[in-house]
Amino acid sequence: MGYYKNATICKNGHVLSDSNANSQKYCDLCGKETISECQKCSTLIQGEYEVPDIVYLGPSTYDRPNYCYNCSNPFPWTQLVIDNAVELVVLDENLTEDNKELIKNIIPDLLVDTPTSPIAQAKYKTTMQKATDVVKNAMYNLLVDVISETAKKTLFPDN
Repeated sequence: MGYYKNATICKNGHVLSDSNANSQKYCDLCGKETISECQKCSTLIQGEYEVPDIVYLGPSTYDRPNYCYNCSNPFPWTQLVIDNAVELVVLDENLTEDNKELIKNIIPDLLVDTPTSPIAQAKYKTTMQKATDVVKNAMYNLLVDVISETAKKTLFPDN
């Protein structure tokens, strides 16, 4: 039977270790403080899955989590994406207040696959057509690396 090692991830989302909690205090890529546990419930962040007596060859297959598996609180890097997406949408003068509110509410459903993700993807695609090119491009740059693979294929099929 296997077990999870513990990860060290900076508050911007850079994975510094997928197998060693508290491996360093600050990120050497961006300078942000690192964490190895949920800031709400103190549960350790799951890292690499280890199976004794099994050797894995090749690159790590670790995927940084967006939410705590114990309390469902978004990790700081997830909350940062949500907050920045909301701020970008608010800046767009082409979007109505209803459009802005709709986008704000669907961002979490784009980050992970849920039963409501297809609806969120359709709403995003339809509503963002009305946005300025500046906001569309900024949202793409913000979301392309953090949304679920399914959402990425639907929303950004050419990339």
